Parts: sequence; structure tokens; C-alpha cells
Amino acid sequence: MPPLRRVLRAVLLSTALAAPALAADPQPAPPPPAQVQPAEARPTLDVVFVLDTTGSMGGLIAGAKEKIWSIASRMASGKPTPRIRVGLVGYRDRGDGYVTRRFDLSEDLDGMSANLQGFEAAGGGDGPEHVGQALGEAVSLMSWSQDKKTAKMIFLVGDAPAHDDYKDGWNTRTWAKNAIAKGIVVNTVRCGADGNTEALFRDLALLADGSYVSIGQSGGMVAVATPFDRDIAKLNAEIADKTLVGGSRLAQEEGNAELSALKAMSASSSSDRAAYKTKAAPAGPATEMVRARGSITINAAPERVNVLKEEELPDVLRNLPKAEREAYVRKQNAEQEALKVKVTELAKKRDAFIKDSVATRKDSFDDQVFESVKRTAAKAGVAY
Repeated sequence: MPPLRRVLRAVLLSTALAAPALAADPQPAPPPPAQVQPAEARPTLDVVFVLDTTGSMGGLIAGAKEKIWSIASRMASGKPTPRIRVGLVGYRDRGDGYVTRRFDLSEDLDGMSANLQGFEAAGGGDGPEHVGQALGEAVSLMSWSQDKKTAKMIFLVGDAPAHDDYKDGWNTRTWAKNAIAKGIVVNTVRCGADGNTEALFRDLALLADGSYVSIGQSGGMVAVATPFDRDIAKLNAEIADKTLVGGSRLAQEEGNAELSALKAMSASSSSDRAAYKTKAAPAGPATEMVRARGSITINAAPERVNVLKEEELPDVLRNLPKAEREAYVRKQNAEQEALKVKVTELAKKRDAFIKDSVATRKDSFDDQVFESVKRTAAKAGVAY
């Protein structure tokens, strides 16, 4: 990647739609960045979700897509604020569209959310699925942190037992033992009421120092509505509208499509994402929001607008005289920063509202995941 593009894509200040910003106003300023604990000094939570994506899991997958930002926001509320890396393994069985589909651990939770959105429930039918290969790949092929201040955990979620009869090296119990030998806790979530699945999932959790829970087939996830959701979603959409994406025509189209998808998020998900960014962004490296290959976030370095090729500029800048382009970008940035401050304030109020006014379910997928995260995170010094 050319140096210019690498520099431009490394900065997020104008693309993380809900990342907080410092406002230039007479009010007391937040602590300067120097007072924030360095990313490398903070504990890390490495979390891999291993999800059965066969047809019977449609309800849970749909719910997980809606609640993933809520789970992330709750994880980010730990003290000290942890680095959070998430990976995904979707699994089915031999003869289906795929046996596994894997996405490595990453701090790019926007990318992780996009990957989760790509999962659809389909296939299955013979009962058992290839649980062992999915668990084994999660243990052996993910880039788990080697830092001692890391809590490493897997959440195995499914409603069917394993095809351990394949005898192909992917035995579930063997890989549960391999997991805990590497310091990876395996938590299991049985969906539905299959007895064979319960017996297996209980064994796997016991072998890998994790917890076993059983939930309804749909996961029991309910979106929490608050009085602040609509305003947060509106502000996020305004921030997206002020994001200037450059690059090739195709890269611009793909980048703007990503921004459109963010604007189309439900009010609840948009607010949960804002809450996560408010907590996590100040304590760690920002995450690229527009990830389309070859795209350039022009807001990231306004002065560079003067050296980009005409065809690499979005139409709104190409239609301006050259002398006015940089000033236009800087104006968009200033307006974005003001909007981000408002998002940060509303996200904090939303968190307080949920804490004080909303009864928390204890039998839903997201609540069960968070309870297990709390137990394992304590080993890395993260308290909730």
C-alpha cells in the first residue's frame, strides 16, 4: 500500500461514527490523551464466538446480529477499560454450503459486526453438526494474544450434538482439553432442549473450565429501547453524511455503501454502538470504519485533498474550486466533532437510563454471555 494511503487509512477521527471527541468550548475539558492508559498496558479480552449456523438457529442468529453491540458495550464497561478483540467461527456440517467459516480475532468490531451480518441460517437436517472442527479451529487457528494480562474465552453456541464419529482429528473433547491447556476457557450455550447436546456441552465446559447454560431456541434477546435512541441514531446519520470517501470510483461506491449500512442500523443497535465507542475509543487504538479496499477517508488528513488525483475525489469536492476544497473538508470535520460530543453525552445518559430503569433478563443469550465474560475477565484484572 502506498505511504499516502496507509497514512490516510490509519486515522479514524472522522469515520468512527460514534467515537467521542474533545470539544473546543469553555466547559472543562476531558483528561488529555496522555492520561489515558496506553493500549499495551491494559488487559485484553479475547472472545471467539463459535456459532451453529444451520437452519434451526435462525432466531438466535438474528438476535445476535441485533445485540452484538450491546454485548460489546457491556464488555467495554470493565475497570480498567479492556482492549476487546472478537473472532467468529460459523459452522455447519459436511455436505452443507460450508463446514466452517472463520474470521480471526480483531479489534475492528465494525468489521466483526459486518461479518456476523453475513451469516445466514441454512443447511443441517441430519441432527449432529461438525462441532469439533469449529471448536478446534477456534482453538488452533485464531491469533490468540500471548500477553499474560489476557482473558481468553470461547462461546460455543448450538442446538445439536457433534459428529465425533467422523474420526478426522476434530474430536470435541480433545479440543476442549487443548483449549484449557492454552489458557482458553470454553463456555457452552445449548439452545433448545436436545438432551444429547446438553450432555456434550456440559462435558466440554467442565473440561475447559467454562460455564454451561441452556437457553430457548431463539436466544430470548429483546432490544432495549430508551428515550435517547432516536436522537443518537439521527446524530450518527449526520456524522456519516459528513464523511468524505475518496479513492477509485468503485472504492468510493463501496465505502459509501458501508456508511449507508451504518445509517440503516436500528436505533437500538446504533445506540449500543455509540455506547461502545464512547467507552472503548479513548482507551485504545481507533478502528477503521470505512474498510472498502482502496478507499481513502479524506477527512482523516484534510491537507492531502490538494495532492489527490481528481478522479480520487468524491463529487462534492470535484465540483468545488481547488482553492476551496481543504477549507470545505475542515468545516465538515469541525461539524463532525461537535456532533460526536453530543453523541458521547447522549450515550452516557442512555447507559445510566438502562442501569436505573430497565430490568435485566438473566435467561437471554446476551446476558448469559456477559455473566461468563465477567467471571473470566476477573482473571485478567478486569472488574465489572
